[in-house]
Amino acid sequence: MGRFKSLLLVMLLIGSINSWAQPTAAGKLLHQYLLVQQKRLGFNGVVLISKNNRIIYTEVIGRSSVELDVPIKANAVFKIASITKSITAMLVMIAVREGRLKLTDSLVTFFPELKEPSWRNITVDQLLSHRSGIPHNEGIADYMLFKALLPLTKQQALAEIFKTKLVFNPGTSAKYSSPGYFLLAAILEDNYKKSYESILKEKITQPLVMNQTGVANTRLVIPNMVSSYHLLGDSLIVAPYRDFSLMKGSGDMYASAGDLLNWTNSFSGDQWGDIKAQVFAPHSGLPLHNNKDLYGYGWFIHNNAEPTKMAYFHGGGTYGCSALTALYPQKKISIVILSNISTLPVNEIWADIEKIIFNEPFKLPNKTDKVAINAAELNKMAGHYSTDDGKMQLDIMANNKQLYAKLGANPAFEIYPESPLGFYGKKVNIKFTFKQDQEGVITGLLADGRGQNLSFNKIK
Repeated sequence: MGRFKSLLLVMLLIGSINSWAQPTAAGKLLHQYLLVQQKRLGFNGVVLISKNNRIIYTEVIGRSSVELDVPIKANAVFKIASITKSITAMLVMIAVREGRLKLTDSLVTFFPELKEPSWRNITVDQLLSHRSGIPHNEGIADYMLFKALLPLTKQQALAEIFKTKLVFNPGTSAKYSSPGYFLLAAILEDNYKKSYESILKEKITQPLVMNQTGVANTRLVIPNMVSSYHLLGDSLIVAPYRDFSLMKGSGDMYASAGDLLNWTNSFSGDQWGDIKAQVFAPHSGLPLHNNKDLYGYGWFIHNNAEPTKMAYFHGGGTYGCSALTALYPQKKISIVILSNISTLPVNEIWADIEKIIFNEPFKLPNKTDKVAINAAELNKMAGHYSTDDGKMQLDIMANNKQLYAKLGANPAFEIYPESPLGFYGKKVNIKFTFKQDQEGVITGLLADGRGQNLSFNKIK
């Protein structure tokens, strides 16, 4: 009987994916928007939206293989990167409910070889909520240049993590940490005496009929897996190699959009009992990124002035992956965004989709053609800029006939000319208009984007 129910659920899901909801104004605008983002940003992937556990919108855009000109299918499988953390957190909470673990258990319980007192005192709760003090991947020596490329054993990966230096005393602050979730996955494996993949299948993917979800492996051929690409400036390249061995439990899973919708929709009922309230409670105490979003256990909490728009979400990004899942508990709406191209601004795309489905004022982004500006003119714009109060600092850099903008400590991004003094960002939706005096000397700029209009003076 169980197998029959599982088969029925799969058939219903496939039927929903392949049938469009009745065309609506919001649906038409979403379709237009994603087509614009395909031309503007190169968006390539699948977007699914459900309400009351029923798919109301499906969009499949682009190529599964650019080389072979093979279109993406609705059941295509993608890397999901850090969305993995929401699933690892649930596995940990299931183990807690089963009495296998306690949230107050410290690392020394599982790794008695640890000598550093501060490490020994890190708790399961602190790992789940990113309050352990363990740095993100950049804390591992030579991570992107060397360690991320190696097929490390679990013991080798643990050794690399335990060599890092804590960035604060456990429990005193909050900082996003993928290695912390690796430790949670390792704890689960030790506790159950099974592989993470086996625990995942038993506790989550089989019960939720997530038949196209699993743990990735660079040597594994995965049916329906899309090829991976990376957006470098305006050029699409094959995604650089990255081994999954240091990403256990934190970023090594793959899934189809339909499976992820099953995952988010599972929180609309009583599937998880009291665990649901625990994973969505704000445990971090402090925002983890440059916004107001707190962190529960495996989920960001996106608070909004309008209660009905409060959402739980998690993004994912790695080479060949830009992904996001979000669910609005009051509206019973779930959104899944999956792409096989890295560095796409999925948070911006999600914010735009939210405006459309909530019928808020929205203007389609422009697909602007670049204009040619010579290197000498670009070099005149390069320099350091500041707002009048000195609170915001902006660097404009010219390199190889291209212009880049860097706001404070944020990563630099390329900006493109649409007029002699007007530039726009693709990955960051912002416009810059440079100001010049009568002699043609650049004196400042205006920045327009993300609901803000800021004026900067050129300092040097």
